Amino acid sequence: MLVRSDASGALAVVKYSLAAPAGGTALRHPNLVRIDQVLPSPDGQGVAVVMAAVEGAGLQELLAVRRLPPEAGLAVLRDSLLGLAAAHEQGVVHGGYRPSDVLVDLTGHCQVLNTGRPAAVPTADLSETDAAYRAPELRRGAPASPASDGYAAALVFLECLTGRRATPVDPPPTAVPTEDLPEQVRRVVERATAVAPETRYPDARSFLTELEAAAAAVYGPHWPERGERFLADAAEATAGAHPLLGPGRVGPGPWWRRRRTRLAMAGSVVLAVLAVLAVLAVVLALPDGDGPKQEVREPFTQALAALARTPGVRYQDHDQFTGYYDVTVTATAERYGAVGETADFTDKTAQDLVTVAGRDYLSYRNDAMLKGWTYDPGNEEKNMAPMLATYATPAKLAATLSTALDQQPRLPVVGDQAAASVTVDGQPAWRADTVQGYLYVTKNAPYRVLRWEPPNLVTAMAGLKAMAKDPSSQQPRSLEAHTPLTNSLGIVLTPATDAAALYGKVVQSTKELANATTGSSVQILQQNDGASKVACSHTGCLVNVAFSGPVFNASSVQYRLDKVYIELTVGSITTGGREAGGCTSGLQPYQLTGTSLSGKLTCNNPAGGPLFDQASAENQANANASGRSDFWDYASGIDLVVHPLDPTDVDQLVTKEQNELQSLG
Repeated sequence: MLVRSDASGALAVVKYSLAAPAGGTALRHPNLVRIDQVLPSPDGQGVAVVMAAVEGAGLQELLAVRRLPPEAGLAVLRDSLLGLAAAHEQGVVHGGYRPSDVLVDLTGHCQVLNTGRPAAVPTADLSETDAAYRAPELRRGAPASPASDGYAAALVFLECLTGRRATPVDPPPTAVPTEDLPEQVRRVVERATAVAPETRYPDARSFLTELEAAAAAVYGPHWPERGERFLADAAEATAGAHPLLGPGRVGPGPWWRRRRTRLAMAGSVVLAVLAVLAVLAVVLALPDGDGPKQEVREPFTQALAALARTPGVRYQDHDQFTGYYDVTVTATAERYGAVGETADFTDKTAQDLVTVAGRDYLSYRNDAMLKGWTYDPGNEEKNMAPMLATYATPAKLAATLSTALDQQPRLPVVGDQAAASVTVDGQPAWRADTVQGYLYVTKNAPYRVLRWEPPNLVTAMAGLKAMAKDPSSQQPRSLEAHTPLTNSLGIVLTPATDAAALYGKVVQSTKELANATTGSSVQILQQNDGASKVACSHTGCLVNVAFSGPVFNASSVQYRLDKVYIELTVGSITTGGREAGGCTSGLQPYQLTGTSLSGKLTCNNPAGGPLFDQASAENQANANASGRSDFWDYASGIDLVVHPLDPTDVDQLVTKEQNELQSLG
């Protein structure tokens, strides 16, 4: 495509058709292309845009059926800013960036389409640009700029997360609603969407730099991989809507798609009309008009009411990306359980977990070297709060599912043969189709919850495949309601009715936290040029160790450590050739007020006093006889360990839990 402006400033666009790939079939949708290079045109009157075909799905189509998780939305914004920056650096602005200008390929990366307006060209009269994404100055007739492209990219990012498009207002609003974003990300987005262009980021590169720093602070260093993983699967599921190449052309794909069962490929043919079906889903999923039917509601109501009153609930979850979770949550929000790659948690990386007072502690259960409770708030992968948020207290879970039952659920009908045949692990069950997914309860009283299947890619694809086969079929309520998809393939729910056993396990785990460490969040190193200072006298042996090191604390105040306890242990002290044993400083408190920590610890072994006196007397006698003195002190096995709790803290937590148990009656 060649883009250039004439003397009047109007745009002249010449599009060249794309030839079929070598050895491949003809392109069905040549508009799905990426920009490989932006070069000055040979005549100096514009720019030449070198483009290439890409297999994938449009972002607009993805957003038609789902909201994106934060990491995926950030990945879209990151790749968009990279593409816009490359164009800006060639003197080209987009001027009309919107979801339809973004292609998500099958590796989870995004390509920006339709770039090609030379900078400083007015865009007020470009009717093809959707006004919802225009920066305020563009609506007033000002020329497009890198700052206006950044504004549009930020609005698309918000739409990825919320599912809502910004509404154009004249005069424009002073701020775009961002209250649900984490603080670090919110600051970046609010600057990018400032009304005054001079207040925004001057270019896409500076926007990108602050965005990546904020994303890493909130979601950890591996957020891009998680975002790309979700986008790759979503693009693969949706790719049938706009296939670039003929059937049968399937590349190996990224490693995570090669490892998993290719669910999307199994339905690629029937999903060829996905974009249309996503729109039709709401229109065609009409209630059956065969007359009044007796719906089964009371078992669900009673089961959720019973759940809300239980002292705890056990979640056995299968996440299609991260593995298996077996988590029990008490009525007062403590948790314990395990997470691993296999259902039996025998893999080397499987970890036990316990949540006490809002903090998540982990221990590698099958690795003797790494076993032991660790609270590591500076490592976002070990701060499990975002991943464990699904596993709520019984009352909160019951409230969430009860609300879903109030939003036009599809309930089983008395006498319906399909409803009568539903089972969960061989147990007869009723199934409700809600905006929060499928909920299963026992068919016979006393009713209790059995299973919850939050909306996921599998159920969404099954619904779309059914609609492709029969357009009059009803779609899952979660798909109709555009509820965000999760990675859960289904959760077995087991109410815990024995409060004493439940809280006994919590108390046991809490007592073990007396030996918990902070992992790599606080790194302390011995000073004194790597050697300790040992001083023995007739009163004993003192070991002094100076230390300093960096602190990697949590970005969120909720998970940040304000104080730690450091313990110095010395395995062995030798004075004058005599072994005196070791010593410990005990837990010494240190406040964490910045990004570094330093101090000095001392431990004393009084038993070294008599040994020093003996060795000193012998050395003096030898010196008198030979004229030579040979006396020295030495310490070995020196270790500095950082703990998040001391025994008093643990005792207070145990007391709190015992009081909670008593309050349950």
